[in-house]
Amino acid sequence: MSVVGIVSMKGGVGKTSLTANIAMALATRLGPGRVSVVDLDPQNALHWHLGVNGTQASVCKQTLRGDGWAGAAVASPFEVSCVPYGMVSESDREAFEAILVKSPGWLGKNLQQAGLGHDGVVLIDTPPGPSVYLKQVFACADLVLIVLLADAGSYATIPAMEAWLEDMAVLRPELNSFYVLNQVDKTQVLNRDVTELLHQHLGERIAPVGIHQDEAVGEALAFRQPVLVYDPHGQASHDLARLANWLIDVLNR
Repeated sequence: MSVVGIVSMKGGVGKTSLTANIAMALATRLGPGRVSVVDLDPQNALHWHLGVNGTQASVCKQTLRGDGWAGAAVASPFEVSCVPYGMVSESDREAFEAILVKSPGWLGKNLQQAGLGHDGVVLIDTPPGPSVYLKQVFACADLVLIVLLADAGSYATIPAMEAWLEDMAVLRPELNSFYVLNQVDKTQVLNRDVTELLHQHLGERIAPVGIHQDEAVGEALAFRQPVLVYDPHGQASHDLARLANWLIDVLNR
């Protein structure tokens, strides 16, 4: 099993959408039963991108009951299983996060026990910014993908992300990380200039495939589908397929 964390230092970069769509692209390449997603974002939005209805079983509720994740993974219509965060109260969220603070190896342990597939890939969606969820992901991930937009706001978050990566490197020097550009629009001068600046600044640490701005991504969510199903021949779908191929190569699958 390979674990990939999808993270960002700011919201609004399309991180959750990218998580679901990368998972779909990987499932298309790897086949049924080999790709799963886990939602560690309290917004609890990941399952919507995969056409999964809200369920009683969830990451938060299972943990608060002292149960493992057996049965928490829900099969989507798109050959990707999903473990939702769950719709919970504020007090339940706080209690859940307190457990994560006390148990730094919680995520890794549950992934091993969840039966998500020994030869598969698990993608973990996280809330933006530093958090206990981010610490859990960094403790067990094989690879971290950091989502950026080609704008000044994302560029300004890079120093904070780099500082976090340096701290994690002390504990896990073997952990690989790459930046991924999302919603690239080269028709916009600022977007094009920031894209070039990011490539100059990050070099080979930026993934060789960026995801172009494509209205079909938002339209697909309205229909609760991955964009590769909604518009398989669109620009974003083409980019995601290429990104999935690169990701498989990096994971040596």
